[in-house]
Amino acid sequence: MTRKKTKADAPKAFSDILKPLQAASSVNPLLKPQIEQFWDAQEKFLDETERFAHHWFERRHEAIRTALTAARAATAEGRADPAKAMEAMLDWQRHSMERLVEDAREWLDTMSRCASYATETEAEAVEETLEEAAEIARKSTKSAKSEPV
Repeated sequence: MTRKKTKADAPKAFSDILKPLQAASSVNPLLKPQIEQFWDAQEKFLDETERFAHHWFERRHEAIRTALTAARAATAEGRADPAKAMEAMLDWQRHSMERLVEDAREWLDTMSRCASYATETEAEAVEETLEEAAEIARKSTKSAKSEPV
């Protein structure tokens, strides 16, 4: 007969799962700058893409509003001038192309800033890792040179 798991078993099983992770993180303090750099960059990427998405939605709302205005102008009652209707639609399309160009420009700017964040924070993390490694080396050579009292 199989034994049912109890609540007391769960924390032990969970701690067993975490032991290798705890050992790995405590053994290598050199990972800290890299981990912090990664999550810092993720936060900046999210901020940048959120800003881009906000502007993108603003442009889409503008496109819908101006499309409705153009459609109304093209189908206005009593208006029998196909040239004016075509002009209204062409004007809307021209502004739509401008919005698409702005989308592309802003997206490239966003990606450029994100790449800049990644390289800057990576360089900082490498510098911090080297400093940490040097500190660990100093401590290990200092303790090796010390004599018992």
